[in-house]
Amino acid sequence: MADPLGSVTKALDIVFKIKEAVDTVKQNEKDCEQIKKRVERVQHTLSLFQKDADLMNSAGSRTALEALREVLAEALELVTGCKEETNMCCLLIEAGEVSKKLNKADQTISNINSEVSLAIMVCIAPHTTKPLKLYQVPDGHGRSLQLDKQTRSVPPTISEISVEIKVAVEKVQRNKAECIEIDKRVNGVNALLSQFGNTELMKDPSMSASVEKLHMTFCIARTLVMDCQKRNILFIRSGWELSKQLREVLDQIDLALDDMITISANYACTM
Repeated sequence: MADPLGSVTKALDIVFKIKEAVDTVKQNEKDCEQIKKRVERVQHTLSLFQKDADLMNSAGSRTALEALREVLAEALELVTGCKEETNMCCLLIEAGEVSKKLNKADQTISNINSEVSLAIMVCIAPHTTKPLKLYQVPDGHGRSLQLDKQTRSVPPTISEISVEIKVAVEKVQRNKAECIEIDKRVNGVNALLSQFGNTELMKDPSMSASVEKLHMTFCIARTLVMDCQKRNILFIRSGWELSKQLREVLDQIDLALDDMITISANYACTM
């Protein structure tokens, strides 16, 4: 069985090497800078729980960490290759192919880092949250009902949007890969929020703000996925434009997850 903390250490070591290599690349600078920004998010996520063996040894975390380490190693190889000098003719030919590979690596890192983030949040949920206090009130027939005081739960609209996206993805005709990833991430986040439902953590203003951002982002995602169902010459937005917007939505979901992880970690320290 792989050492979970060892996997984290190896992943962070590769992140450091990528960031160092990007500073000296001689081609595909823009793509390499995007890789650097992406791995900095990975670094932030892993650094928060770097020494938590139990957390990193969960089935979900362990599998995602190993996949993350592998794609980071691939990204390092690509970035390192961009440090080499080459003549102009070869540069023009190779730069396009390398750019495609770097973009694919960037997207894969984003996808797997999201899996890592969700796995971490699922594991820390029972340890960083506690139910709100309950109190008894009689109903109209004299029976007692348990109600949550200042009940906080996942906004129904988020659950509804996640279902709508799942249904819409089955009918998309363009940008299918991005739409499937949107569906995967949205439903993962929705399931996670359900676990945090009626808890003290959901009363935190920062957490509430993150959930609100997710709600707005999911609304945008739903519109984009539905637009990908359309295929006709009169449709204004191109597949390339939709792909770019879908990736931006995925980035926004990642940012919200980063915020939620940080808030949860800070909340755990105060308990």
